[in-house]
Amino acid sequence: MMKKRILVSLAALIFFAVLTLFAPTAGASPTVTVTTETYDIYGATAQELRDQMVLFGVTWKDGKKYDALTTWITRWHYTWESGIHHCEISGVETSVEVLFRLPKWVNKAESPPALRHRWERYMKALQMHENGHKDIGIAAAADIEAAIARMPAERTCEALELAANALGESILETYRALETDYDRHTGHGQTQGAVFP
Repeated sequence: MMKKRILVSLAALIFFAVLTLFAPTAGASPTVTVTTETYDIYGATAQELRDQMVLFGVTWKDGKKYDALTTWITRWHYTWESGIHHCEISGVETSVEVLFRLPKWVNKAESPPALRHRWERYMKALQMHENGHKDIGIAAAADIEAAIARMPAERTCEALELAANALGESILETYRALETDYDRHTGHGQTQGAVFP
C-alpha cells in the first residue's frame, strides 16, 4: 500500500512540474484550435476492451500503437518594419492546432456499472496525460511568439527572416525533446493512472 501512495504522489509531482514548466509566456497569446477524433472499440470485459485498443489503437511514427495520441502543429507569422540600414520585428502571431485521438467504447451502456466506472476513471487519467501534450504545444507557441518579438534588428529583412525562422525551429526542437521526456517520465501516462485494465 505504501508503494502505491508513493507512486501516486510521484505522478502528481511530475504532472504539477509539467504544468508549471509549460505555463504560457507572459504577453504571448497563441490562437489554439483543438480537434478530437475517436476510433470505435467494442467489448463486454476489460480484456476485450484492451484487445480492441491493441488492435485499433493509434500508430505513432515510432511504429508502436498507443491507446491515445496527441499531436500539435505550431505556426508563426511576423511582420517587420525596415529602415535604411535595419529591419526589425513589428508584430508576431502564433497558432497551435491540437489533435486528440482517443478510443470510444461504443457499447458502454450495455456493460456492467463496475466496468463502466473503471473505464471512466481510465479515460479521465488518459485525457489528463494527453492534455499535458497539448500544454507543451501551447507553451512552444507562446515561447516562439515572445522570443521572435524580442529579436534585435538585423541589417536586412532577409537576414531578419532567416534569424526569426531559425529561432522558431530551435524552440520547437527544444519542446519536442521536452515532450519525449514527458512521455518517458510518465510512462506514457501510466504514472498518472492511465492504465487499463
